[in-house]
Amino acid sequence: MAKKQKRPSVKALQQACSVTPESARADLDAGRFREATAGFKALLKSAPAGEDRESLRDGLAHAYAGRARQLGAKGMHKEALVMWENRAALGALPAHPDHAVCLLRLGRVAQVMPMLEDRSLKADPGSGALLLGHLAAQMLAGTAGIAEALPAEDPIRVQATVAEEALDAYCVGNDQALAQALKAIPFRSPYRDLVQILKALSRLDPAARDHRGDWTEEARSEAAKLLDRIDDDSGFARLRDAARLALLSEIELAPKLREAGPATRDLVFSLRGWPAERAVLWNELQTLGDSPQPKELLRLMFRHRRVLGETWVHERGLRLLLPKPQTGAKWWIEVGGKPLRKIDGYLLDAWESEADPDPWKVVTYWQDYADLLLAAAEHRVEPGSETALRIALVRRRAETLFQVLQRMEPDSDPESLPGTIAAELESSLEYDPDDRATYLGLIAYYLRGGKALKDARRILKRAQERWPTDKAVLTAAMDTAIAGGAFKKAATIAADILAVDPINSGVRERLVEAHLAHARKNLKDQRPDLAMRALALAEDWSRTERTRERLDLVRGLAELLAFDPQGEARLQAVAESLGKGLAARLILLLEADACGIPGARLLKQLGLTKAPTPDVVDLRAFFSRVRAHLDTGAKLPSEVGGTLKAPLKQTARLKLDQGEMESICETLRRTDLHDVRLAFAEAALKRWRGEPVFELHAFEARHHGVVPWNIPMREMLRLEQALERARDNGDSRLVHRIIEILSGPSLPFGGPPRGGFGGGFIEDEWDDEDEDEDIDDAFDDGGMAGRSIALLADMIRTLGPSGFRSMMQMPGPIGESMRAMEREIGKEALDVLINALAADLDARDLPFADPGDFNPGPSPSTRKRARAKRKRR
Repeated sequence: MAKKQKRPSVKALQQACSVTPESARADLDAGRFREATAGFKALLKSAPAGEDRESLRDGLAHAYAGRARQLGAKGMHKEALVMWENRAALGALPAHPDHAVCLLRLGRVAQVMPMLEDRSLKADPGSGALLLGHLAAQMLAGTAGIAEALPAEDPIRVQATVAEEALDAYCVGNDQALAQALKAIPFRSPYRDLVQILKALSRLDPAARDHRGDWTEEARSEAAKLLDRIDDDSGFARLRDAARLALLSEIELAPKLREAGPATRDLVFSLRGWPAERAVLWNELQTLGDSPQPKELLRLMFRHRRVLGETWVHERGLRLLLPKPQTGAKWWIEVGGKPLRKIDGYLLDAWESEADPDPWKVVTYWQDYADLLLAAAEHRVEPGSETALRIALVRRRAETLFQVLQRMEPDSDPESLPGTIAAELESSLEYDPDDRATYLGLIAYYLRGGKALKDARRILKRAQERWPTDKAVLTAAMDTAIAGGAFKKAATIAADILAVDPINSGVRERLVEAHLAHARKNLKDQRPDLAMRALALAEDWSRTERTRERLDLVRGLAELLAFDPQGEARLQAVAESLGKGLAARLILLLEADACGIPGARLLKQLGLTKAPTPDVVDLRAFFSRVRAHLDTGAKLPSEVGGTLKAPLKQTARLKLDQGEMESICETLRRTDLHDVRLAFAEAALKRWRGEPVFELHAFEARHHGVVPWNIPMREMLRLEQALERARDNGDSRLVHRIIEILSGPSLPFGGPPRGGFGGGFIEDEWDDEDEDEDIDDAFDDGGMAGRSIALLADMIRTLGPSGFRSMMQMPGPIGESMRAMEREIGKEALDVLINALAADLDARDLPFADPGDFNPGPSPSTRKRARAKRKRR
């Protein structure tokens, strides 16, 4: 019985009718090869015999080739070969090198050999070289049948031996044999891409690694340039890709390795020199996912602890127990760990303390851990030993985290925070006496403020015993000599430094400043003769325009004091060079103040009492000088502000851009020139109405650095509107500054919170600690509610019950935060608290404080460390 013919569906007929040569060509150009293949097939079937079918056949051939490449890129080589064979079945088409490559990857060498004689491949040098390169790569890979199918004199057979020798030499690390083998391979050899790869890999020797184990940037760059010479369609492209992966850093490598195939990964492991154990560990680690759970990661570490090392697994594993050590200690045992020791608990306590912003807590916990380490040693710890270095690092931990000594001056109280940290650093030197940075840090700290010169000399002596000619130690010695007024000694040390470092401008600058300071001191003592001697010494070291300017200023003042007529002319010349404006007046006033000379009288003598004409260039120079002066840690003398306040306020009307106005306001924020700052802020608000940053500056300047308790409602609303605009603008820093003001009455600008709500409530006669503890015990639930009660209690004592309830009804952040605290502890509990405090104050006949005269009281940071409560696990 004849088989019934299947008729095409109506939908298929409609699609076939809708295909045009243009649409099929568009699919081909867009890379839609399956659609293009179907389109060209349909067109060839329906095209009349008389029409030109050649272009349609070429289009179909290109569609087959494109689809074959897509499948080959996915590793579907058998499916790709079907496409290549369909293309070849079209007839009269030149052989394609990618067809031959597909056959090679499937091991069908016999079918490839006839293609080598194809005229089209011989006529195209690029296609022929590409095919020969793939044959060479397969030859080295051990594909059977290639050598037998090639003539004995073929370059692929002839040069295969030397290529194998190059590979063997690289694998065993014989650089000399590798170089000889690479030279023996001709430039146009089918193995030339292998030569580039081996040259690149030879750059990556063990000596080219940094401290993290990654290749240095120089070695990586040289190797990458060689690898970039190899095309993506080269027979050695996969080896090139593996070499590129081997160049990556450890952090970059992990995600790339996940995308690579197993063979490529194994090759990368070998190129990077990973042992087999590490490769196994990496593969197991990938099974845990991108963000492995600490417990599973610890389980994996314990499973490989023999390879990783028992000590390493123990120390790194402890880190995985944070942030919940109690919970972590349970599954530490579950995954095979031994019970935690006492010293492990102390270490976990110390790590956990670092999440707290209080330096005291960090100091205390690390001190305990260091003491336990010392006790566990059971004998004298030798300086420089592993235990000694561990103790030294622990002693330095708080300073490493908080840099307290870099920001504070020495304190006479040895139990203060800086005093305690300094003692810890000095103790660390007993165990690690070769840490030069700690010596230098301590010397700089003791010199700051000039209060601990004896301690600085003591540490310096120890440093000089170890590094007598070290440049940094010599510089510290010079600074110490300057601080002690030993200028001749400082000059001798500076000469020693400059003998080995003649371009050290910092040493010259400091020595000039030292002699200038000596000269100023003599002028204050009415000894211009001695000042001139110091200036002569300073002149020998001066090299810059700025130091010469200062020298001329001090010399001119010395000459004025000595009734030398040259002094006035010299100062007039300096003022002239500075433009005789605000900048000139500032420099003269600052120098006069430093020398103990009345600035107003000096300006009068020089004819500079009249206010200068406002000028943008002069104003910029003035504030540049002000910032430089403030950056040294000095303050702006009151006489400077009093003399220049009026002319400065006139310059507020100058047309400056918004950034400059903001910079000026920020600079004035660091001074006591509140009226000037207010003038600039209000001038800016006239041009940029409602700009949040200028609203903030205007508010702070208007209240001269202290937020009043009873902020006027109008100003409160303006600040809240500024806060919303700052949030809309995404200015988080400005948002934080405004919130600090809105939620911190009586807090000095720029100062840290001092405890209580906003940190500004009374802590003197009202600070009855026993009463606080009673109240806290009555209400504390161990969470946020207890802290809320402490804040509310301070506010009730300060404002009184009626004032407190009124403030609770206020709009904005203050009222919202108070109502939130009320919800935390409950309305009934709050009423009990208010009534209890009011009754206590009545019983003691104590009035409520005047809201306008708050005293911020002492900082809690001065409380004894012994009061800190510890909870040991």
